[in-house]
Formats: sequence, structure tokens, C-alpha cells
Amino acid sequence: MSYGVWLSFFSYTIVTALSPGPNNILALNSTGNLGLKQSRKLLFGIYTGFLGVMAVCGVFSTFLVAMLPNILVYMKYLGVAYIVWLAYHVAISKPMEVTENENSQSFWRGFILQFVNVKIILWGITVFTSFVLTNYHSSIAILGFILLLSLIGNGATHVWAVTGSAFSDFLKKYWRVSNKVMAALLLYSAVKLIFS
Repeated sequence: MSYGVWLSFFSYTIVTALSPGPNNILALNSTGNLGLKQSRKLLFGIYTGFLGVMAVCGVFSTFLVAMLPNILVYMKYLGVAYIVWLAYHVAISKPMEVTENENSQSFWRGFILQFVNVKIILWGITVFTSFVLTNYHSSIAILGFILLLSLIGNGATHVWAVTGSAFSDFLKKYWRVSNKVMAALLLYSAVKLIFS
């Protein structure tokens, strides 16, 4: 890739990864209520699931693009339903309830979210079809981009997780407002998916 294409690649991947989405909001909410240590299973589930989705996007992107209209119809609405459900639970959660139920911050919750997270699926497909596969075709290059995209996406989620942990006192003091704001951001993500 030329310098200009690399610049475009990093601009798209980093800005989109840092934008509000299910992973970022869930990480912020969890670490804001429980801290980084108690949220580590959930975060590890997010990171592992994200890597899995990037592997699927990288290996099967040509097949997915051919079948995209059929897959996206179902994945889009499944993803929207899950995001709305997640927004509802974020909006009504209380600091004590979250602390008492640390099992809700499980590895599997974070992991499964990735496979219905239309934002990252579309992100992965877009990157592979627009930037990677137009310039690289070897298995080593595809694997390298799977790892690079996982690093960018998981790095962005970790930024949100650290922010939640750093501002936990503020978030605990103003938990009603912060939960409503985070739920609204999740709903905004759902609305964007419906109209995208």
C-alpha cells in the first residue's frame, strides 16, 4: 500500500474503533462500576471474541461480500436487538447491583457480543475488502492484518475501559446520569445500524 492508502487505512480504522459502540460502552460501564480487575473476564471475552471475528472477516471476506445482503439483513437486526437489550440493562443498573452480580461481567458475555456486533463485523469486512484484499493476497498478509485490526479494535476498547476505571468515583457518584448517557449512546449505535 502507498503512504496515502496507509494513512487512509489508519484514519478509518482508529477513528471508527474509538467511536461509541457496544464494546466501548460496555467496557466503560463495567470498569466504571467494578474497576479493571473485576472486569478482566468480560474484557478478555471482548478481546478474544474480537480476534475471532477479525479472523472470520479476514478468511471469509470474499464469501461474506458475495452473501452480504442475506447475512446483513439478519445480523443487523439481531445486533440491534442485542444492543437495545444491553442499553436497557445499562440504563437500569445500579452500582450495588452490578457489584453484587459480578458473574454478569463474564467472559462469555463479552465473547458472544462480538458475534452479533454488526459494527465490528462491517468494520472488518470494509477494511478487508477496501484496503487489504485490493493490495495483498498472501495468507501471511491476511494473518498480519487480522492481528493488526485486533490490536487497533481492542486497543480502542481498552482506552474506554481505562477511562471508566479512572473516572469510577465520578461515575459512581453520578451513576444515574452516566448510565442514561451510556444507554443513550448504545441506542444511538442501534439507530445508526438500522439506517445504515
